[in-house]
Amino acid sequence: MSGHILLNGKDYELNEQVSILSLLKELGILHKAMAIAVNTQVVKKCLWESYILQNGDEVEILDFVGGG
Repeated sequence: MSGHILLNGKDYELNEQVSILSLLKELGILHKAMAIAVNTQVVKKCLWESYILQNGDEVEILDFVGGG
């Protein structure tokens, strides 16, 4: 399966079925991602490995930054 997702507001091509965890590894940001929302719904970290992204999904990868 191939398709596209909207990743942080930009079109991103998928060459195959991919889980959230696989996408984060592919992007090289697994250590930075603190929260993931798919179609405005937060996906718990324990589900990232099994949650398969679908064509047309809107994915937001959030990295929490502390400040003061």
